[in-house]
Formats: sequence, C-alpha cells, structure tokens
Amino acid sequence: MSKRIYIAIISLALISFNSSRLNVSQIKDTRSVVKALYIYTFATLIDWPADQRKGDFVIGVLGSEDAVYDELNKKYSGKDIGKQEIQVKRYLSKSEINKVHILYVTEDESNQMGSLSTQFKSKSTLLVTEKAGYLDKGSVINFVVEGNKQKYEINKRNAKKHNLTIADKLAGLAVRVIE
Repeated sequence: MSKRIYIAIISLALISFNSSRLNVSQIKDTRSVVKALYIYTFATLIDWPADQRKGDFVIGVLGSEDAVYDELNKKYSGKDIGKQEIQVKRYLSKSEINKVHILYVTEDESNQMGSLSTQFKSKSTLLVTEKAGYLDKGSVINFVVEGNKQKYEINKRNAKKHNLTIADKLAGLAVRVIE
C-alpha cells in the first residue's frame, strides 16, 4: 500500500471519528434547546396567583449546566409573560434563591430536591427537574427521554400545593400526569 493511500485512509478515519463525536454533542445541544423551549412554554401555559403577576418573571437555573441556561438567556430573556419581563438567573447554591417563578434544577443538583421542596413549600414556584422519580420528591414537572425524544411528565398535586394552575393543553401533551 502506498504512503498516500495509507494517509488518505487514516485521514478519512479521523474525519469519521470526529464527525461521530460532533453528532453526540449536537444531540445534547438539541436537548438543551428543547428543554429551554419547554420551560418557556410552561411559563405561558401555567397560571400563577395574582400576587406573582407583578415585577419581573424570573426563570432560575440551579446548577452548573451551561447549555439550558445559555439557551434560556439567549432566546427568552427580555421577552414578556403577560405584562412581566422575563429575567433568567443562574444559581449555584439554593441559598442564593429568593423569588423565582420557575426553578429548573439540573441533574447535578437534583440531590437537593428534598430541601428545595421544603424551601419553596409555601411559594408559587414551578419546580422542574430531570431525574426519574422526582415527581414524588416535590417536582411539578420532570423532564424524561422516551425513545430519542425529550418529553415531560406532570404532578398536578404538587402544582396545586404551589397554587399553580396547569392548562389542560400542557397536561394533554405530557407523557404522564399525576392527578
């Protein structure tokens, strides 16, 4: 085998390897885009109590996951929910969180869900997680992957505890709803 053919074969193999790695990162990035879109949609299809319809509409991300935070910040920060302007905030510690309408708890911070559920027990905060079984730990909406698709499930009992009303349209699109 000539040296040129050998180099060409090695080059093609490296290109193929790098392309397959690129596709994996694109899939993760696509999921982040979808999660951010879902979170924005949740904001539009959930009814908050009257006292929560003043000031900014705060969407918080607890954890170090950059992709979902970046998507929310880039695409939805400054838009309006009703008459409220969306502010997207990142929290690295639960002690930093004060008033937040939606709190997305990243997988790396999901072990704090028990204490977060207690912290937000009397607040109208939509807790969104992405770990199996977390609807039973206080989450209102939990992201799941079915097949290759990003989906979500809802716990209406938890929503009621937070004085949140979930639109039938949103519940109708969930893969599972706990009444």
